[in-house]
Amino acid sequence: MLISRKKKFVFIHIYKNAGTSISTALIRITSNKLQRYASKQLKKAGIIYLKDQPCPTHATASEIISTIGEEEFKALFSFAIVRNPWDWQVSLYHYMLQNSNHPQHKLAQEFKDFEEYLYWRCAKEIRLQKDFVCSQDDKILVDFIGRFESLDKDFQTICRRIGISACLPKVNVSNTVPYQEFYNPNTRELVRSTFEPDISLFNYSF
Repeated sequence: MLISRKKKFVFIHIYKNAGTSISTALIRITSNKLQRYASKQLKKAGIIYLKDQPCPTHATASEIISTIGEEEFKALFSFAIVRNPWDWQVSLYHYMLQNSNHPQHKLAQEFKDFEEYLYWRCAKEIRLQKDFVCSQDDKILVDFIGRFESLDKDFQTICRRIGISACLPKVNVSNTVPYQEFYNPNTRELVRSTFEPDISLFNYSF
């Protein structure tokens, strides 16, 4: 999550959707350091302060509205990036596995392979991308939803909307193999059924 009252935007950061790249590109224009990170320790803990209230790095639009109020939220240009759910799960798995600072790094190391991870994910810890950008009654709360698959184009749309010129750096790239290669018919269907709300809302296919 990144907010700038100076440039009047709020970025809802869905993890593993180029959020670190976008934040890196935009952070220089945020209003002040307090709105970005209260301290290095808080940054490491994933906490950002807004109006003297803590808000997690991956706060949902609903959580941000609860923190700053609906009136201020609507006064800001709000945006997020979504990703194909099949690709998203591959990226999440590799990031957990490769990043020793990830809170689930040790858990990822215990999985035999991506398939075992996926069965765990779909049975034990499901998180939908739509929950970051929608209300509980599935109303979309943000002004613009870009796509990881058209990231450069959509980021330039964002830049035009907030009146800046910026380029995206490549950071936190965790996998370069086409995601389709990690799936078999069973796991492909598992993701389809588990993440159907995201697939339908954002119109994705395998």
